[in-house]
Amino acid sequence: MPIECPIQFPKVEREAFRKLDYQVMHLAFESHRHLGKNCDEVIYHNDLAARLNGAGLIPSLVEVEVRVRHGSFVKEYWIDLIPAGQAIYELKSAVAITPSHESQTMNYLMLANCEHGKLVNFGSTSVDSRFINNPVPREARYRFETVTTSWQGPDTLLKALVLFIEDIGLFLEAPLYNQALVHHLGGPEHALERRPMTLNGCQLGNQTFQMCSPDQAFRVTTLNQRLQAQRTSFEKLLALSDLQALHWINLNHHKIEFTTLRK
Repeated sequence: MPIECPIQFPKVEREAFRKLDYQVMHLAFESHRHLGKNCDEVIYHNDLAARLNGAGLIPSLVEVEVRVRHGSFVKEYWIDLIPAGQAIYELKSAVAITPSHESQTMNYLMLANCEHGKLVNFGSTSVDSRFINNPVPREARYRFETVTTSWQGPDTLLKALVLFIEDIGLFLEAPLYNQALVHHLGGPEHALERRPMTLNGCQLGNQTFQMCSPDQAFRVTTLNQRLQAQRTSFEKLLALSDLQALHWINLNHHKIEFTTLRK
């Protein structure tokens, strides 16, 4: 299986999840009262799981591994907490919840084919949380169209990404797709390079690029808005570098957009 998860999540109706969440959050606040806001995340993981199991919400599991495989590429993820085997809870000990935390939680929901989840932060004065629900059924993540009218990059790169998506699906975090392509190109030691950056003759230092040829780089994004702003940013990046082209692949919902930017 391209995505390996030891838990097969049941279909949980929204009201049933609300009832489960009421119990989880009651114990999360109790945990916070006893532990405070400065513990490492693993301390909150273990304390909350022990409280959930003690309350009869079994099995409540911590650090559950989900593994992505595609050929020789392997990527491991760890789900923080699964109360009663029904939903995914991502636990943080941060100053505040950020969009990257929300994206990470959604990524886990997609990978594990789980409908309901929640992000819980213990690092502030009081427990903060966000519901994160998965709106895309697993089968829908494999439907896509490709747009290649502006693509002048290597066909091997295009085909490698399409094969990966056919195997793993869409709607996951951008780093996964980038890492898979870097692996396909020989791994970080071959595909990642530090290239000089210059502005008006002034040397600014070196920037890391994902390379697909000696003078061409690539980047995968997962944007569905502000695409022109991202294009402008990549054009500025390219202008500062010694590269001749930057191949931009954007996974926009069910559309894969392949674009080549040149100096």
